[in-house]
Amino acid sequence: MTSNSSDPNWARDLNRDAWNAGRYDAWVSAMGSPEAEARALVADPAHKLRRLLPHLGEVAGQRICSIQGSNGRVAVALALLGAEVTVLDFGEDNRRYALELAASAGVEIDYRLGDVIEAGSLGLSSRFDAVVMELGILHYHQDLTRFFGVMADLAKDGGVLVLNEFHPVERKLFQTIEGVPHDYFNAELVMGDVPNPTGEAKSLAKCALRYWTLGEIVTAVIAAGFRIEKLEEHPGWTDPTIPGTFTLAASTSPS
Repeated sequence: MTSNSSDPNWARDLNRDAWNAGRYDAWVSAMGSPEAEARALVADPAHKLRRLLPHLGEVAGQRICSIQGSNGRVAVALALLGAEVTVLDFGEDNRRYALELAASAGVEIDYRLGDVIEAGSLGLSSRFDAVVMELGILHYHQDLTRFFGVMADLAKDGGVLVLNEFHPVERKLFQTIEGVPHDYFNAELVMGDVPNPTGEAKSLAKCALRYWTLGEIVTAVIAAGFRIEKLEEHPGWTDPTIPGTFTLAASTSPS
């Protein structure tokens, strides 16, 4: 898929617009009101964080950045466990839901609205003990080395990166997107629907996506200066014989 635009940021702008297309109502339809979802998180915040917590150590007192933190469920769960949490995301509806969720759960989160690639302009360099990401992050970026370089800039010396993401095998070989070949090594941008959390077939908007191989992801993490500590692969939800997600934990070198 190619763009007819001369704007190098066309994909980013397309994705931002897609993630601001009726998102608040979609979250309410899928999960219920922020008040209802807050009750579930307060009852068991660790469940939402089950892929991340084993790599974070004691969460209480840590400064943690939730990258593309969407509806705020990860951030609120971390705050309930005592972390000081900042969210970076460019979805205004996401921010609205997340802040209402935090208020209903009785915690505070710092939700910064904007492009995560431009996080350096927010004065957050070397601020965080941990940078975390959960599901559906990397395929919105066309330059992984630059992306993980931003993550390294956000982390303190000795800080950690924890990425829980869809497995490239599942995304590139088993996911069905009209017009997209099942080709693990395909490096082209493709058009796909922004996720509809209601589970309905109705498309909310279209996004430009770049699916990466596991080797490309690992290489970009290392190139950014991280030391990989662990890489776990998890079975798929509908077919446990193939990998559905993975969790990568890495650290920066202490001074």
